[in-house]
Amino acid sequence: MIMNKLIVSTAAFGALAAVSVPAHAADRQGWQRVGTGMTGGVSGIALVAGAPVRHDRADVVIVHDNKNDGETRIETVRLRPGKAPVTTPLSWNGPLPKDVEALDAVPGLANHYIALASEGTAYHVVVAGRTATVVGTPVPLPDRQAGDNYEGFALYRGPVGRLFAVWATRGKNDQKAVIRTAPADAGRTRFGLGATADTERFAVPFPNEDEVRHVSDLKVLRDGTVLVSSASDPNDNDGPFSSAVYQAGRLTIKSRLRPVLRLKESLRPLRRYTKQDDRKVEAIVALPGGQALWGTDDENNGGSVTFDRLHH
Repeated sequence: MIMNKLIVSTAAFGALAAVSVPAHAADRQGWQRVGTGMTGGVSGIALVAGAPVRHDRADVVIVHDNKNDGETRIETVRLRPGKAPVTTPLSWNGPLPKDVEALDAVPGLANHYIALASEGTAYHVVVAGRTATVVGTPVPLPDRQAGDNYEGFALYRGPVGRLFAVWATRGKNDQKAVIRTAPADAGRTRFGLGATADTERFAVPFPNEDEVRHVSDLKVLRDGTVLVSSASDPNDNDGPFSSAVYQAGRLTIKSRLRPVLRLKESLRPLRRYTKQDDRKVEAIVALPGGQALWGTDDENNGGSVTFDRLHH
């Protein structure tokens, strides 16, 4: 189970300067606001490799699902106990994506990340100082189709050191999300994906009102556990929203290094946010020491984050 601890939302800032967000820095439920308004929601989150992680303390990179030129795509966020989050917008150097919906760190390569746009293109990004630079040519996901809407992406380093990717469409109501996995390859100047090795369809029992998005983000833990968030959107930028986090199953690596998805048929939320909570979780990341961090895209209400205690 997950023992409630703290959650985070984020917003985009146009100026390339660190910004402390004092308004509603931490509410009584532990949420800390990291961004304001429609351009400030958190759509993906990843841990900064090597940064100190302790109780309610972390350094992360977040992305925004902004679509227009001049709107921030990526920021760093510094979280410290008892202090307001400090966000630093990064300039984006390279092909500019629209609607970035997921982010994960490349295992073993500090400051290297894969950002995924909703139409199914992956961007290998290196963060240095206050700049995020796209390395190489953006990579289309295997088996993507016109009209697909992707919301989750994760990288997993297997027991013998091989790299694998897992990604998901978000689904909608009776249309289940589609989760796929494939071998991956990443170096300082390269990123590639092999052919799809396994595919599963996935739906959640909650949320169960309005427009249900069965996958709003996805990560794979060190032991192969697939962690998924889901969200409900009334298609009103003022909400109310609801969401949940699930232990969806496991990624296993079979003989000949073939990745296999083993997803659960019966699901119970590890964490659940009702319309009264009014949080739309769209970004999740596991932290060392059994912590986790959730990020929200609450539309007109910006973005927030919270720490949680993860047990599975």
